[in-house]
Amino acid sequence: MNGNTAIFYDVENLLKGYNMPKNYINSISLKNIFKEVEKIPKVKRILVQKAYANWSDSRLSVMKREINELGIEPVQIFGFSYYQKKNAADIQLAVDAIDLAYVRNNIDIFVIVSGDGGFSAVARKLHEYGKYVIACGYKSSTNQVLESMCDYFIGIDDPEEENENITEEKKEVEQNLKITNPLVLKMSQSLERLSSNNREEIIKKSQIILNWFTQDKEAVRELSHSGIHLSVIKEAFKYGIEDFDPHKIGLPKFIQFLQYICKDTDLKIVTSDKFQTKLALKNTILENFEPLPYLDDNFLHSSENYQSILAIGNPRIKIIDSEDFLKITSAVACLTDEYTLDILLENINNIYPDIESENINNCLLSLINLDIFAITNSHKHISEKVFRLKLEFQEHKAIIKKFKESIFNKLSSFWGKDLKENIIEQIILDF
Repeated sequence: MNGNTAIFYDVENLLKGYNMPKNYINSISLKNIFKEVEKIPKVKRILVQKAYANWSDSRLSVMKREINELGIEPVQIFGFSYYQKKNAADIQLAVDAIDLAYVRNNIDIFVIVSGDGGFSAVARKLHEYGKYVIACGYKSSTNQVLESMCDYFIGIDDPEEENENITEEKKEVEQNLKITNPLVLKMSQSLERLSSNNREEIIKKSQIILNWFTQDKEAVRELSHSGIHLSVIKEAFKYGIEDFDPHKIGLPKFIQFLQYICKDTDLKIVTSDKFQTKLALKNTILENFEPLPYLDDNFLHSSENYQSILAIGNPRIKIIDSEDFLKITSAVACLTDEYTLDILLENINNIYPDIESENINNCLLSLINLDIFAITNSHKHISEKVFRLKLEFQEHKAIIKKFKESIFNKLSSFWGKDLKENIIEQIILDF
C-alpha cells in the first residue's frame, strides 16, 4: 500500500438536511476532518478531494475558505434542493469513487465522509478493487452497517453538541454543567437537578422542566411564534436530569420521549418537510409544520417500541422479515470454514439473491452480536476479523433458540417486572 488517498465529502450528509441553522453550519469543519484523516498511519499523500453540495447556496459560503485552503474540488449538485428529502449527492459521489478506483490504480485509500448506510455497497465494491476504505461520520448517527463494512472509522461530534458563545458571567455554569443556551442558563438558576434513575421521578421532573418553558415570558414568546428547536430542549433535560437518557422511561429516541411527556402539558412537537422539529404551544400554528401524535403507555409496550429497544445498546438486535431471517440463519448453520464479514455477506447474497443486502447485513451483525461465532483477530476492526460458527450452533434450531433467548433477556433486563411477554411473542411468533 502506497498510502495515496482520495477523500469524498458528502456535505449534504454533514448538513443533515437543508435547513440546518447557520451556527450549526459554522461548526462543521472540513479542515478538522482532513486533519483526522492525516493522522491515520496508512495515509501518506492526499491526492484527490471532492466535496458534493449545492455550492450556489449562500449558507455554504462559510466553507469557501476551507475549500480553497485544502484544495478541495467543489462538485456542484443541482439536485440539492432546499425542500428535497432524499440526498442528491449520493449517486454522484458513488459514481466518482468507483470510477476513480478503476482508472487510478495509484490510489489505494478511499475516504467517504458520510454516515449514510447506502455507501456500504460502495465500500464493498472498493474492497473488490483491493482498496482500503475509511468512513468518517457523526458518532451519534452513522449507519452501523457502513461502519462495519469499512476498514477504519473516524467518529466526529454532532454539530448539535457543539458549544455556542455565552455571556462572561455564565462561564462558571458552562464549565460545571456544560450549558450553552441562554434560555437553559436562565432555567438552571431556578430549577434543581434531579439525581435519580427512578422512572416516576424522571417523568415528574420532565414535566416540571417543560412547564418552566410555558411560564417563562421569553420562552413563551418563542413557543407561540416560532417554536423552540429540540436541541435547546434536549440541553434543558441534560441539565435538569443527571445522566439524562430517554431509555430510562422505556423509549429509545428523544423525540419519542417528548411525544410521551408532552401529552400531559400545554405543548406539542411539530415537524416540517425541511427536517426541522420544534416544541410549540398546543394552540400555536406554525406555517409548514405538522404536529406529531402524542405517545401513551400503549406505545411503550408495543412491538414497534420493543424492536427499537432491541436495535440499540448491546447486544444490538435488528429484527428483519421472518422469512428472510430463517433463510439467512439456515445458510449460516451450514458454514464450516472461517470467513471475513465480506465473504459471509457475499456467500449469502449468492445463495439468496432475492433478499435485500441490508437485511443480510443487519441479520449477520445481529448474529455476531449474539456470540454464535468464534472470532479470530478479535482486537481488530470488524472488517478484519475472521468468523467461524461455534460447534453448538451448527444446527439451525440452536441459532433460533439463541436468538429468541437473547431477545427475551435483553428486553427483560430493560423492562424488569414491567415486561409484557405477550409483546415478545408477537415479535418472535414466526421465527
